[in-house]
Amino acid sequence: MIVVFPYYDPTGKYNESFQRQLPILKSAFDSICLSVVPPTANDNADFVRYLEEQGCLMFHNAANTLYGMHSRGALRLALEHAGPQQSIFFGFEHRLLFALDTQWQDSFLRDIRTFQSCECVLFERSRAAWDTHPANSREIEQMVSRMFEFMHGQFIDLMPCAFIFSYSTASVILSQSISASTEVWGEWVLLAMKNRIPITRQAVDWLAWKDPYWEHIEPEKLKHIRETSQQETIKRIKMNVPTMLMLTEERFKDLRISND
Repeated sequence: MIVVFPYYDPTGKYNESFQRQLPILKSAFDSICLSVVPPTANDNADFVRYLEEQGCLMFHNAANTLYGMHSRGALRLALEHAGPQQSIFFGFEHRLLFALDTQWQDSFLRDIRTFQSCECVLFERSRAAWDTHPANSREIEQMVSRMFEFMHGQFIDLMPCAFIFSYSTASVILSQSISASTEVWGEWVLLAMKNRIPITRQAVDWLAWKDPYWEHIEPEKLKHIRETSQQETIKRIKMNVPTMLMLTEERFKDLRISND
C-alpha cells in the first residue's frame, strides 16, 4: 500500500511528529507520497528536503492552486509509483500523525491492513469520534449528509477524512475529478457511486478531533471557543456549501450506491 496526502505545513507544526513517525510510516507503507503545497515548500524547505532525503516522493503544486489540484496531484503521484495490485491510502497529515502519535495507533494500523484489498473505503467518524468535535463543525458537515439522504436515501459522509482506493478506482476518480476546492473529497465519493464502484464504509474512533492535540489546549476549553465563535461557524459553512451545491450538478443526478 502507498500513503499519500496533500502536504500543508509552512510553519513546521508537524515536523517533530513526522520525523518521529517516519519509521512507522515506512514499515506500514511501500511508499510515502506528498503533494506539497507552495507555502510548505518555501517556508519549511529544510524539512521538505529532509523528507526527500528519507525517500519520500514529492509533487510540487503550482502557486495559487486550491485543494482540488492538491488532492488530484497527490493521487496522480501515487498512481505513478503504484503497481496495479497496490492500494492507495489517501488522508491528511495532521489526522494521520495524530492517529500515530496517540492511543489510536494500533487501531489505525489494524484498519488499513484489514481494508487494503477493498475497491473503495470511506473511513468515517464514529459516533464517539464525532462527539469529540465542536457542535458547529459536526452539525454543518452532517447537514450535507442529510441533504444527500433526502436525494438518494442514504446518510453518508461527504467530507471524509481518509480513503483507501484500489489502483483502478484511483485511476477512474482521477480521470473524472474536476472540483476546485474542499468539495473535491465529496466529489470522489460521488464519482465512485456514479461509476458503480463498491464502497466500503468504516466508522472509526481514530478520526477523533485532532485540534486540541496540535494546539496544546484542553479539549473542552477549545471546543467551547470554537462553538461560540461566529467566525468558526462561517468558516465551516464556506467549506461545506460547495459540496451542497455539487449535489445539484447534472453529472450526479442519477446515482446508484454499490455497497461492498
